[in-house]
Amino acid sequence: MIELGDANSTPFEAHFSFESADISHTVFERGDGPGLILMHELPGMTDEFWRLANWLSAHFTVYAPDLFGRSSTPTPADPGRNFFRACISREIHLFANDDPGPITQWLRALSKQLHDRINGPGIGVIGMCMTGNFALTLALDPWVTAPVTSQPGLPASTPFRNRDGGLQMRADEKTRFAERGIDAMGLRFEGDALCKAARFDAIRDLVGSDRFDEHVIADVHRNPDGPLKHAHAVLTADLVDAEESVTKQKLIEVIKFLKARIS
Repeated sequence: MIELGDANSTPFEAHFSFESADISHTVFERGDGPGLILMHELPGMTDEFWRLANWLSAHFTVYAPDLFGRSSTPTPADPGRNFFRACISREIHLFANDDPGPITQWLRALSKQLHDRINGPGIGVIGMCMTGNFALTLALDPWVTAPVTSQPGLPASTPFRNRDGGLQMRADEKTRFAERGIDAMGLRFEGDALCKAARFDAIRDLVGSDRFDEHVIADVHRNPDGPLKHAHAVLTADLVDAEESVTKQKLIEVIKFLKARIS
């Protein structure tokens, strides 16, 4: 039985600076057991992100990289400012169909460091929103054995170009991923305007229908008091912290998926 415990939105205290390929960011860490990289959404390291991180740290050694900062304290969560940061960043490509940006090379190096430290059979990765498809890119490496993509929002569509089915992977990377033959888990709300059915169709084609653990949740199960006007953030802002809530049960299924593939 998976126990989550009480909600705790306190940021991790332990941290270190990690540098690779001329990119440096702070990584916050907590927990014991199998390795897991948890990547934050576009708004940043919100209270709901830390609630999720603390729940997960009861089961895994969690690395939580601050993709917007290099300080010993997390970059403040600010959707507008962090969207601007992402737009002008050379590290993150919001609109490219086949290239998520250099940040994924940094994340892949970080995942190798975590795997070497844990010395286990594999590690898990969770990407959400802006980082949703990063989880698939990280799974190009053999030590990543459990990718979870929640409401992957990139590449972003514009009024002039529809990118709803994009995965930010080159053709050769898609071939390499398919050849690995690993499972992937995906979560999204049915009516999410930022992560439409076309994106999950593309992931299903990439992973294989028999290996894609797909969860599409009715919008009625979102957090009615969340900060967004529409259902989007399955595991954070739109998760309802009640024992029998659909979204909290989905988190438990995520933990089971990870444990089965990295323990």
